[in-house]
Amino acid sequence: MASDPLAAVSTVAAYQDVTLTELRNVFDRVDFDLRDALEREDRIHDSVSSLEGEIGSVRDQLAALGIAVLDVPQDTAPASRAPSDDAYQQSGRVLPVAPVGLDFSDLTALAEARLALLGVDLSRDPLLQVLPEGQVKASFQKYDAQFGDVSWTETDWAVVLAAGVVATILDIVLVRIPADRKFLGEKYRGSPLTEWLNDHSADLHERFGKPLERFAKVPYDAPTTRATNDAVRGMFPKVHRLMSPGHDPILGFVVGVGDLMDGSGTYFDEFGKVVRVATDMAPVDLSSALLKQVAHLISDVFTPAGIPAPLFSLLHLVKSESPFALVKDGPIVPWKDVARDMYRHGYDFRHSLTMGIVPAAVELIIRGYWQLDALAKEKSADQRKLEIAKLRSMLLLGHTVATSGTLAKTGLVFGMNPAALNYPQLLAMVPATIAWLKEAIAREQRIGSALEAEWLALIAEGAQGSG
Repeated sequence: MASDPLAAVSTVAAYQDVTLTELRNVFDRVDFDLRDALEREDRIHDSVSSLEGEIGSVRDQLAALGIAVLDVPQDTAPASRAPSDDAYQQSGRVLPVAPVGLDFSDLTALAEARLALLGVDLSRDPLLQVLPEGQVKASFQKYDAQFGDVSWTETDWAVVLAAGVVATILDIVLVRIPADRKFLGEKYRGSPLTEWLNDHSADLHERFGKPLERFAKVPYDAPTTRATNDAVRGMFPKVHRLMSPGHDPILGFVVGVGDLMDGSGTYFDEFGKVVRVATDMAPVDLSSALLKQVAHLISDVFTPAGIPAPLFSLLHLVKSESPFALVKDGPIVPWKDVARDMYRHGYDFRHSLTMGIVPAAVELIIRGYWQLDALAKEKSADQRKLEIAKLRSMLLLGHTVATSGTLAKTGLVFGMNPAALNYPQLLAMVPATIAWLKEAIAREQRIGSALEAEWLALIAEGAQGSG
């Protein structure tokens, strides 16, 4: 236990508390014993004084009769004395040890030995075992008021686990895979919601996308390898938008806008190389580039091939092996090949909207419970801000359960079909983890600053006392 500095401090503090309590009890007994001894001494003193008076009278009478009386020297030793330490030890009263001159490690060892003799369980915080229950409760209340209560109740655990389970059920039943597909010899049904979106895409394209096609011409829209003068290998119409980061809903506003302002096209080839291709399109200014970028994405999103899911194009740059094979009894293939196969079979922006239901369910359930719990306990907004680290940890665990669910879904329910992976849920782990770390670190810093202030106050108080 001494290897943990905080545990060692807690052990020594508990030992000191026990020692001070024992010393206080001893002093109470000593005060009682001295009072009784002094009363007895007073009574004896009165009796001796009376007796000395009588002896003096007899001595005078004997002297008058001519009888010589020898003088006996008086005993100057005290008639009684306070009980000694030996007396306390003989009576079964043992004074507690108050060590002086030990370093902290020796003091910790002594504290552990003493507390063990007293029956204190050193595997748990000894302070909570030796301090009065009321004092412990008051300390926790003060701590929670200053830093917020981040402890979990059974209801908290139940809600978080339920959120992850509900999200997993939605992933299996509603999200499924983008479309009906036979994979590694087995037939799997696609997502009914993605199917509904695809069925309505033609109408949406006619209303919103097609009118923008003429205005939204961009330099990064080559559909084939030949259209790039063989500069971009492995490109054909069904995957050309995946190979062009300008079509990515997020990357497009960086790479695509840059291509528009430069009049060139940027692509990922089938080998994961970044290739820039010059075009005959004139560069445009930033405002025009942003407008054309938005218009082009809208014009493409409801076409049969659609546009990639956010940041999905970056998998072209991942050249490591995936855990997936794309044909029965075939070899494991790299992630870039997996991404191209997934996109060809409907893993696009529309399906990412369907997949977004899973992380959204985790967020809605946990955040909704968080708000209801605050109302039920009548907690103020300021108090809830102090407890935000708890919310972040609940969201992180909820997303972790949902992520484990989508991995189990992919392997157990859909026969290692990579299109069963819930990409938005995997991405959701990144901000959830960052947010939790940020709040946890901020909370530790607040607590550390408060402890430092307390130490400085104690040092200043000690300096004033010694002065």
